[in-house]
Amino acid sequence: MTRQLKVCALGGFAAFWSAWGCAVEAPLAVSNLSPFSMLRALPEQRTAQTRAGLQWELSGMVANHFILQSTDEDTLHLDGQTDRLTVSLRYGFARFWDIELKAPWIHHSGGFTDNAIERWHKAFGLPNGDRGLYPQNHLLYELKEQGQVSSLERSTQGLGDIEVAVSRELTASAGIHVAASIGVKSATGKAEDWLGSGTSDVFAVLRFSGRYPEDGPLSWHGQVGVTRAGETPLLGENQRRTLGFAGLSLAWALNPQWSALLQYDAHSGVARGDLASLEQAAGMLSVALRWRPSESWSIDVGFSEDVVVETAPDINFLLNFRFVPGA
Repeated sequence: MTRQLKVCALGGFAAFWSAWGCAVEAPLAVSNLSPFSMLRALPEQRTAQTRAGLQWELSGMVANHFILQSTDEDTLHLDGQTDRLTVSLRYGFARFWDIELKAPWIHHSGGFTDNAIERWHKAFGLPNGDRGLYPQNHLLYELKEQGQVSSLERSTQGLGDIEVAVSRELTASAGIHVAASIGVKSATGKAEDWLGSGTSDVFAVLRFSGRYPEDGPLSWHGQVGVTRAGETPLLGENQRRTLGFAGLSLAWALNPQWSALLQYDAHSGVARGDLASLEQAAGMLSVALRWRPSESWSIDVGFSEDVVVETAPDINFLLNFRFVPGA
C-alpha cells in the first residue's frame, strides 16, 4: 500500500509539472521609460526560443518621474508621467529563425499618479524627495548641460521609434535554449516632442532560456548585449553612444494558470558627467503576476521600481497581453 501511495504521489507531481511545462512562459515586456534612457535602443527581454508562425503582444506601461539634480554647471529636472503602449509582432519564418517588430505609442504629460505615489511614500515611511515643493501632475523635462538646454513643458504624444530585429536560435535542448539577435531602432519618433532620439541605433543581443528542473515550475531567462547609438540632439556632448545592457527574469508557476515573476533589467548610463541619474548604470526590479486563461493567452500585471535610485522612473505600472497560437 505504501509503495502504491508513493507511485501515485510521484505520478501526481509529474502530471502537475507536465502541465506547467506546457504553459506559455516569457519574460516581462519591461524597459526603462526615463525620458533619456528611452531614447536609446535597449531591447526588452524575451525568450530565446523561436516558434513558427505569427505571435503578438500588447504591452502598456505608465511611468512616474521625479528627479532633481544639479552641479555647478549642469541641471537635470524630470517631473511628469510617460505612458507607452507597444505592439509587438513576431514571425517565425524558418527553422530556428524569427523576425520581430515593435511599434510604440508614447504620451508625455503631467499625468495623474503624483498624489497616489506621495500617499504611498507617506504610508510606508519612504523618502518623498522634494516632491512636496512642486505642484502635482506637472510636466517639466529639462537638461541644462554645458550651455545646451533640452526642455519639454507641454504634453506630447505620437509614434515612437520603431525597432526591427532578427533572431536565430543557436542551441536547443530539453533544459536550455540560446539565441542571438541583431536589430535596428529607427528614427520614426519626433525628437522635438521627446518621442524619439532623432537618429538610428543598432544592437546585438545574446539570450538564454531554460526551465529547472526540466518541465518543472521554474522558468528563467537572461540576456546580455550592446548598443551602438546615433547622436541625439537631446543629450548634448556628454552622451554615451556605446551602451551595454543585461537582464535576468524568473517565473515560478504556482499552478497551471498562475505564475509569479521577478525580473531585473540594467544598462549603462546614457551620458558622462556629474549628473548621477544619467552617468551611473541603471537598475530596475519588476514584480508581476501572470494569468493564463488558455494555453495561447497570458496576461501580466505588475510594477517596477528603480533599485538604483533615480536611474529609472520612480515607479512603473505594467499590463501585458500575449498571444501565442498553438502554444
